[in-house]
Amino acid sequence: MKTLRLIVTGAACLAAVAAGAQSLDGRKIHLKAGKTQSLNVPLALPCDAPKTDDVITVVEGKTGKAFPATLRNGELVFVAEGAMPGTEHDYTVKVEKKDVPNYAPHVLIKKQEGKPILDVMIDDVLFTRYYYGAEWKKPFLWPINSEGGVTLTRDYPMDPAGKPSDHPHHKSLWSAYGDVNGVDCWAEGAESGFQVSGEPEWGSGDAYGWIAVKNVWQDKDHKPLITESREYRFYTTPEKGRLLDVAVTFSADYGDVKFKDTKEGGIVAVRMRVELCGANAHITNAEGDQGEKKLWGKPSPWCDYSGDLKGTGWRGITLFDNPANLRYPTSWHVREYGLMGANCFGWSEFTKEAYNKPLLPSSNGDWQLPSGKSQVFKYRVYVHSGDVEKAAVADRFADYATPPEIAWAK
Repeated sequence: MKTLRLIVTGAACLAAVAAGAQSLDGRKIHLKAGKTQSLNVPLALPCDAPKTDDVITVVEGKTGKAFPATLRNGELVFVAEGAMPGTEHDYTVKVEKKDVPNYAPHVLIKKQEGKPILDVMIDDVLFTRYYYGAEWKKPFLWPINSEGGVTLTRDYPMDPAGKPSDHPHHKSLWSAYGDVNGVDCWAEGAESGFQVSGEPEWGSGDAYGWIAVKNVWQDKDHKPLITESREYRFYTTPEKGRLLDVAVTFSADYGDVKFKDTKEGGIVAVRMRVELCGANAHITNAEGDQGEKKLWGKPSPWCDYSGDLKGTGWRGITLFDNPANLRYPTSWHVREYGLMGANCFGWSEFTKEAYNKPLLPSSNGDWQLPSGKSQVFKYRVYVHSGDVEKAAVADRFADYATPPEIAWAK
């Protein structure tokens, strides 16, 4: 199985264990860039320093520029602004007391009063909201805002007046699948299943904020099928290039679970606003293929959906598949009417298209998760200004798949 390349030397780990709990301030980090220019890339190091309410930054040695950091769950995360190919950089961790009244973190997650809705603010600008109330058959993020507060996902059915009004189960940005032990957990008709949300946990931070929740997928009679744990990480990046990480963990807590072969699914999926669809839809994958006819069902590490919004400029969303995921690279359920979803199970549907037959190992994509076992799926969502070239989508995927190597320095 392929894994993300986050390198920490054994000596550095031992040093971290010895010194971490005593002091984080002043510790050194060494970075070695890869083959492409990294830009606003989240980086993580194991760290056993105790939780603190102080402000943590990571300061680049040559420029003195400070990058916000978040310490959580034994991991220090910061978002490095940029590193040219093949270069090396040294950083120093700085810990300071909050000296500003009513200090607000860069990424602020807050619950709306009396409502099952979480607002996600990045540098005081609304990026998205998380809806998890019982009135919905599944939780979702809406809207997904880009530079200038321009919304990129469809408003319907959250706003009943939104257009177009097809496929009411396509809710902005969500996770779902259409055949789980024979139950449709994708559509939302009378016979379809439910995703029943637990009470989410959330937290704010300077490098990222997060929402974590445990959901139970159920059949139409509310019989449990599978447990699904979901975490969203919202990073401190510029409006023209927002980053969101999605981790979905399925746990077979109620017996064996079969994800049966169907095109109707996206473990991460988006529905784009109508102005980015149809003739204005520019859909591109990592191989440079374009358009629904060439991309639908085809495996690729990433898929981008973008277009030129009148009076605004070019805007788009890219979904990145993680190299450690099952059946990487995933196939894509993508349509010119606005749908884009990562689906690694729908092989029988996807192989109906002649150009895909040699690209998939089988015409049967069924996959079973044994009782008591778990499976993790990870994705990154890139919300960008500019087309695929100007937004450097390929380089941003490289940041995700093979990030710069970082380690604690002695």
